[in-house]
Amino acid sequence: MKIVAIRSRGPPVEPARTLRELLVRNRDLRLLWLGNLISVCGGWFSSVAVFAMVYAHSGAGLAAGLTLAVRYLPGVLAGLWGGVLADRADRRAVMLAADVVMAALAAAFLLADDPGRLWLVYPLTFASAAAGFVFQSARNAWMPSLARPEEYPLYSAAVQVNGLVFQALGGAAGGVVVTVVGWRWAFVVNAVSFLASAWLTWRVRAGDRFAGSSRQGWWRSLREGIAIAARTRVLAALLLLEAIFCLGLGGTITAMTYLALRVHDLGEGGTGWFYAVQGVVGVATLIPAAARIRAMGPRGRRLVIGLSCLAEGVLTMLLGLPAGVAGALALWGLVSAAEVVYGPAAMTTLLGASGNETRGRITSLWSATATLSLGVSAAATGALLDRAGVAPTFAVLGLLMAAGGVVWLVAVRPSAAQPAMSST
Repeated sequence: MKIVAIRSRGPPVEPARTLRELLVRNRDLRLLWLGNLISVCGGWFSSVAVFAMVYAHSGAGLAAGLTLAVRYLPGVLAGLWGGVLADRADRRAVMLAADVVMAALAAAFLLADDPGRLWLVYPLTFASAAAGFVFQSARNAWMPSLARPEEYPLYSAAVQVNGLVFQALGGAAGGVVVTVVGWRWAFVVNAVSFLASAWLTWRVRAGDRFAGSSRQGWWRSLREGIAIAARTRVLAALLLLEAIFCLGLGGTITAMTYLALRVHDLGEGGTGWFYAVQGVVGVATLIPAAARIRAMGPRGRRLVIGLSCLAEGVLTMLLGLPAGVAGALALWGLVSAAEVVYGPAAMTTLLGASGNETRGRITSLWSATATLSLGVSAAATGALLDRAGVAPTFAVLGLLMAAGGVVWLVAVRPSAAQPAMSST
């Protein structure tokens, strides 16, 4: 009998200890990471362009807030059903289809570059976000299977750092492109980026592309995922924290846009400089933090979650104080540093409490909870900015985020951690 050796393309035998090791040694995860990296870069170009276009044609904080709200709200419906789809279909095929759809929609934004057609921004933003949440549901269900459980903090950091890297480059470059040549080229770059992402995803074959769950009805499958999250205490606690925290976070993004364009008058691409600072500081903080979080136990990660929310809330309150552009950017960098350590700790806790057969629905429920809070907060903050101004708005937003952190820390304190966080 002839024995044929089969070379495994899965995760390495020994768990990676750093983010660099994970990406260097794991080819398939690296390909998905690179694809998402490219599409996120184009997405930040588009974000800068959309806000600049809306402010140029309307000049209202409420209009920008509604734009951000329309971007978030599809996560409630498309995200939830995307999670069900990810647990029923080929996750790779779902990602490929979503990338192609998002490329076409990104190019379609060119049609809205006129005051009389500005209304097209809202349906196009909604449709693009819906396709993006379906893509994200499939990615969040498939991509963790390319890593070992011990590497979940590094996997989470890899997903997060790709956004931060090109948030820095894409934000700054987007600001330059929008300021110098206008927003049309930003939308073209975004469309091309999604096609590049699809090509890289096509090259990946490994991982758990299918959940292996029973083919029950869609409604029953959705209800089952919600029931699992509700009766798993750590998942329920994380969902509650995410809802409270994101009520502040969503509005902070809207308020930052107002701060850049209306308070400091940085020009049409002004938000790009804030995004750039967030990306640079985020990467510098996240890479060493991910390795440290990997070495922690469950209790240490839960402590990081709460302290991150609390610190970001306090720093956000300070953003409303009078300061020059340099001071505002420096404080925004501190806010970013506090925020990025939340991701690896929270995602590792979430993945540790869910299995492959339900991962699509659980991660999508997490995303839907966040996006609902983000969308409501973004719309409300736009109106609050127009009525109350910057300082009271940042005070309210920071208080919400800090409150979530305090509630979480009380829930996981040593005397209460064991009964409150059991997953029975």
